[in-house]
Amino acid sequence: MTIGLAWVAALALLDYFAPLEVSFLTFYVAPVLFLVWFVGRGAGFLGTAFAALFWVWEDVFSAHAHPTLELHITDWNLTVRAVFLVLFVWVVAELKRALVRERQAAQARLERDVEIAHEVQTRLFPLRDPEIPGLECHGVCLPAQGVSGDYYDFLPLEAGRTGIAVGDVAGKGLPAALLMASVQGSLRSLATLSKEGPTSATSLVADLNAQLHALTERNRFTTFFWAVFDETPRSLTWVNAGHNAPMLVRASGNVERLRPSGPPLGAFPSAAYTQATTALSRGDLLVVFTDGVTEAVDTDEQEFGEARLEGLLRGNGGEPVGALCDRIVETVRAFEAGAPQNDDITLVVARAR
Repeated sequence: MTIGLAWVAALALLDYFAPLEVSFLTFYVAPVLFLVWFVGRGAGFLGTAFAALFWVWEDVFSAHAHPTLELHITDWNLTVRAVFLVLFVWVVAELKRALVRERQAAQARLERDVEIAHEVQTRLFPLRDPEIPGLECHGVCLPAQGVSGDYYDFLPLEAGRTGIAVGDVAGKGLPAALLMASVQGSLRSLATLSKEGPTSATSLVADLNAQLHALTERNRFTTFFWAVFDETPRSLTWVNAGHNAPMLVRASGNVERLRPSGPPLGAFPSAAYTQATTALSRGDLLVVFTDGVTEAVDTDEQEFGEARLEGLLRGNGGEPVGALCDRIVETVRAFEAGAPQNDDITLVVARAR
């Protein structure tokens, strides 16, 4: 408000020293517009009153008062100028209010659309933990912006085998969520085909990469971890397409990392992936996570980091998988200390039994 009133005062000073035949009325519009738009209707009327008081003083009491004009003519001139600015303030204030209402309505529609998208997306994730002989699993996904670009799933394959998938689409919000839905649809289609006959993990990931590359732009990609748990023998065959290296915490306490064995999905039309198979013993713990966990930051912009996650798993690895997921999320949130969640948080925890 101070800037606007100072602007009016500066114009009044220029108006006073300018020749009488020069009209400054239109110049007062700029500071009054500033006051109405950035401060409010009341500030605009205050600026108008300030200008009107100056006009009364200048036209009636100052040395500039025109000696030949009758008083009623002076009053008419003052009234016209004041009414002009009052009407200008009213019109601008109403226009601003209409724009604010429209913006609020658009924001409400967008929020409702996001709520609906969130409800739909929630049904795309597993509604309950799978029942897998020899393996207990739990997953969680916490979006940063209502809907998530992260993805996890548990997919039954041919007899005795179950697929575990975790993906992270580049970006956040609705665009990432739409691409995530494409990943899910393509993966489930390929997994359904694998029920008709054994399919290697590398073949499935390579086919998924080709489909996503055909559907997306070049700057859109997805990191992806795909593992197949085989009940007999108790083993895990996995492919890591550019994803954060999951942690395999052995019952002995040793931690192994399942590092990338190929590029992210969608980055290239064709890509070579390699798979690895590792035997699991009772009590071995697999933790697959997205970068929303390890790259969570506190108010000092310090990252949570993989070392903290590994220490947390070493100290609490014996908890039930659901409770362990909750503990990881709670620890990350406590670390953020009120800082906004800057990325989707997704976890899958599985333990051999």
